[in-house]
Amino acid sequence: MIHPFLFGRLASALLTFCLFSSAAEATVLQDYGDPNAARLWRQLAALERGESKDVIHILQLGDSHTGGDYFTQAYRERMQQRFGNAGIGWITPGYVKNQRSAQVLMKMAGQWNTRISRANPENFPLGGVASMPSSGAYMEIVPKQPLNGVYRVSIWSRKVSDQAAGGWKLAFPDGDIRDLAPPVGNDWQVSYVIGSGAELNSLFLRSEGNSTELGGIAIDAIAPGVSVDALGIVGATQRVISRWQPEAVRDQLRWRRPQLLILSYGTNEAFDSKPDFDAYRLDLQTTIRQLRSAAPEAAILLIGAPNSAKKTGPGESAGCRYKLPMALRTVQTIQRETAAAEKLLYWDWAAAMGGDCAIQRYAEANPPLARPDLVHFTEDGYARSGNALYEALMQKYQQQRAAR
Repeated sequence: MIHPFLFGRLASALLTFCLFSSAAEATVLQDYGDPNAARLWRQLAALERGESKDVIHILQLGDSHTGGDYFTQAYRERMQQRFGNAGIGWITPGYVKNQRSAQVLMKMAGQWNTRISRANPENFPLGGVASMPSSGAYMEIVPKQPLNGVYRVSIWSRKVSDQAAGGWKLAFPDGDIRDLAPPVGNDWQVSYVIGSGAELNSLFLRSEGNSTELGGIAIDAIAPGVSVDALGIVGATQRVISRWQPEAVRDQLRWRRPQLLILSYGTNEAFDSKPDFDAYRLDLQTTIRQLRSAAPEAAILLIGAPNSAKKTGPGESAGCRYKLPMALRTVQTIQRETAAAEKLLYWDWAAAMGGDCAIQRYAEANPPLARPDLVHFTEDGYARSGNALYEALMQKYQQQRAAR
């Protein structure tokens, strides 16, 4: 007879084994004919061989799964360990409630008016967040890990009135103050300064006028490697991208020149009580074509919505304790079909988790891999998924290297 304590330990170990096994079997990255994927694999191979001085920018747009920067943190660290660290990259221009950066602490002093495109269809930059400082307000940016080498700090901003716009001042811990050029119009514009990593272990950013709005911050190493930009918004659907100024999206993507664009939406669409699937399909297609036009050299990876569940209310029965969100399967199907039609890369997050009941098994794991809401993951759960995406990317990369 098995002792109850030992039985519990065995059950927990078996659950963990099943989670690992199902995820490991389902991490295949589908290539539906992306015209730029081969270039991406070649660039990674050149970096790994030490034959390239290039930076590979990976830019992920998404909802809260991206906004928390746990999922992206996991595959960012693995990519940078293997191919080189090209810096912190592009970060949200200010603190947003329930969001974080894995790479910097951001402290905002004084009054800031932060706009989020989830609710305000106005003049937004790529990423959909903009912050307007009042007189005397400033922002402190503290990297969580020491920076070494030479870095470029880029600031995107715009004028918001007819008054003369002030520039930005960037203060370093040693007292050195750098001036960034002020914007000359109400379109988003970029200016930058270059400094050593030793100086960049704490930054103070202050506007010199009340008519200048902040729309983006990028901290890039002047060194070869990989950077991963995580620009997510809690509660966002893919449609949020249509609220960003098209000219800003075009200009900022042309400036950033990402080699891989990742779209990770679908969770909030799955919980829509009155979904319009035809409109969703059209919006997704339009967004992909807009991004492809603005970043013609980038491979595009569409991530299917992860598994989730509802504890109350209507839903789809899938043989689990709780029901699936009513629209989840259709959203996932549209995502896969659109990836195939638009010739993208595609990764099935739900399959990598283990299928229909996965989020419930994640919540019951010890330690838990999902939150009690059966939508969001714990830090360990996001790390599991981020590592699964990394393995899927590297499996495809190795296959292409072998084929060449």
